Amino acid sequence: MKYLLTALLLCLYLAPASAQKKLPQDAISTYFSEYVDDEKFTAIYVSGKIFSLFKDADLDLDDLDEEEIEAVLKVVKDIQGIRVLHTDLNAKMYWKEAKSRISTDQYELLFKLRSKDGDNIEAFVQDENAVISELFLLIGGFDNFAMISFIGAIDLTQLSELQKALD
Repeated sequence: MKYLLTALLLCLYLAPASAQKKLPQDAISTYFSEYVDDEKFTAIYVSGKIFSLFKDADLDLDDLDEEEIEAVLKVVKDIQGIRVLHTDLNAKMYWKEAKSRISTDQYELLFKLRSKDGDNIEAFVQDENAVISELFLLIGGFDNFAMISFIGAIDLTQLSELQKALD
């Protein structure tokens, strides 16, 4: 889906700071555990540990200078995990099921996008004092369904420092 990267960057950049209730689990946990072994789904889990390993690794990142690498590491250092579920089978059905089963009362809606091609993207956030604790994307269309959840502390002030470093 061509809108995914744009939507994700927009979510991280425009997320407002307001107090939200904390959930015992992130939005995708129930779905992830339900469909992780289902062969119709691609399931991805990235542990937060991987981001701390980047700090100690001797990575050859020729395109980035030390200031840019440091800024990226500051943004991702407190991410506890990333979960993704994706399928291109019965996508519309899974979109409707997710919309009916997931309570978004404890999230703040960042944006909704509906394209003329029938693609839908909704982005939700839980945050407190300019620190995002969960960023959740729900993506659906005629041929794709995905749920993406970033859990951890994503500090919006660090995002602005990353932007400055990359400029």
